[in-house]
Amino acid sequence: MYAGRPVRTGRAVVVAGALLMLSAVAFGVTELVRAGDPGRSPLHRAVDAYLETVGTGGSAPAAACAGTTDPAALLRRPGARFGHRIVSSIEGGGQATVNVDLTHGPGPGRGPAVAYSLDLVRTGGVWQVCSASPGHVEIDPFD
Repeated sequence: MYAGRPVRTGRAVVVAGALLMLSAVAFGVTELVRAGDPGRSPLHRAVDAYLETVGTGGSAPAAACAGTTDPAALLRRPGARFGHRIVSSIEGGGQATVNVDLTHGPGPGRGPAVAYSLDLVRTGGVWQVCSASPGHVEIDPFD
């Protein structure tokens, strides 16, 4: 430091601190988004695989669920082929409910979304779709 020249370390510290905070916020948001990615959940991967198979005309995998009707038949009523989007889900104790939107029809938009709720059970670490119902069930994200 030379006499007569002002030292401006305060501004540098503020800028460095602001950049550090922005980096931390960006990192936290990235991790939050990735942690909430449905593709990372075994439950959502099982639902995706099931709906992709059924929605492209494939045979639905048999599930070991007592006394249930074939969920694929209900899902195919509006049309044999469909696309899907997972809306929300809740799981606990080897059971789960997943709200999905199905789109029937040709082309990228594939028509309006039709809401369904899927009930699943986990047997031997594998999620299986047991039933489907029209509409979504209310899922409290804070439960």
